[in-house]
Amino acid sequence: MTHITGQFPNDTYFNGLRDNPESSIAVVYDEFRLPILQAFAAMGESEEDAAFFFQMAVNDAARIVRSGATPPTVSFPGLLQALSMAHFRARTEASVHLPDSPTEDIKFDLPTPEILRETQDKALAWACLQDLSPDCQDRLLAQAALPPTDAPLPEQYQACAGQLLQALQAEGASATEMPASTLAALRDTDGYAIWRRTQALEQNWGAEKPPPPPESNQIWRWAIAVFLLVLVGYGAFQFFVRPKTAAEVFADNFAPPGSLMADMEARYGTEMGNDSVSARPSACMLILREADVYYQASNYQAAMDALLLLVLDSASICQSDAWFFLGIIQLQLEDPATAIQCFSKIEDLERYGEDIYWYQALAFVQMAKGNPLLRDRAKHAIERTHSNTRDPKRRAQAEAMLKNLSK
Repeated sequence: MTHITGQFPNDTYFNGLRDNPESSIAVVYDEFRLPILQAFAAMGESEEDAAFFFQMAVNDAARIVRSGATPPTVSFPGLLQALSMAHFRARTEASVHLPDSPTEDIKFDLPTPEILRETQDKALAWACLQDLSPDCQDRLLAQAALPPTDAPLPEQYQACAGQLLQALQAEGASATEMPASTLAALRDTDGYAIWRRTQALEQNWGAEKPPPPPESNQIWRWAIAVFLLVLVGYGAFQFFVRPKTAAEVFADNFAPPGSLMADMEARYGTEMGNDSVSARPSACMLILREADVYYQASNYQAAMDALLLLVLDSASICQSDAWFFLGIIQLQLEDPATAIQCFSKIEDLERYGEDIYWYQALAFVQMAKGNPLLRDRAKHAIERTHSNTRDPKRRAQAEAMLKNLSK
């Protein structure tokens, strides 16, 4: 396998993958995919297998760079080429020694075959996940983000997990229960976002395969260099100067109720607790009023302690109210994963249906505050909210949020 070189300094690739992966991965594909696939073709490998080795190498390169584990003296093209060859060996269990392989030249400890196969197993899990319905994807990813628990998992989650396992088995997996690598893939949100970007680029290459320009054409070399510079600059502009950050979008649209009891009165009417439809025991109302006092004083821990008394009472008619307010408090405490779990337990869909979609979407936006790669998931949740609300104000807000989160 002959060595490849890049058009830009090493820092351009490393800094790009670390700070602006979405645009930088596109640059990596434009510059390195074709020569690496040609090198594999010279070894007798199929284009499909070579594309897989390259895709896995880009995923591992992004992971290594974003973890800060890459020495500054490493050549990025050499690292990418060595990772592609390492994935070839890990998948085929080949022990062929290539004298001019860059693996020995980059002076960097490549991932072990076990880690490389883990990347490949995660890619299989992500591909199967992407074939499921959006609702199942959201349920599986949201549950994976929560701390492990001994409590029974929701039936809807179990159904979606069963579909994912069937998809894995259809792809040749022999597991009869969810493999550990699949659970690790569901928890690896950063890796999933990187894989989705490379998968989209692979699909674009599969749809259109332009013929390679002549190697000796210097005009083409300068043109592609200028194009890549413009692409990197445009990507950086979109990343750093987009209309609003996820944090700003969340702050602009998260308007929690000022009072729990006032929210319930607006939801159930002034006869709340006395009419035949929504009558609530006096003990339940007493706990809700106590929680409201703490809530209005911003003593959220005390408010949650009171509300938990209601959700632990399996006979309580106030459970939906308690789960809703617990979810609101978790958003104020910046724990969106727990908030999503709280909203998913609400059974009174007649009164809380639109609010569930709305606040779950805001929870995904809050997740994107700490990880820009989750912006696509946030946009998907907002689109679902937009299609499930009849409130003109919220529809307008959802449209503005989508506009601000679009790159």
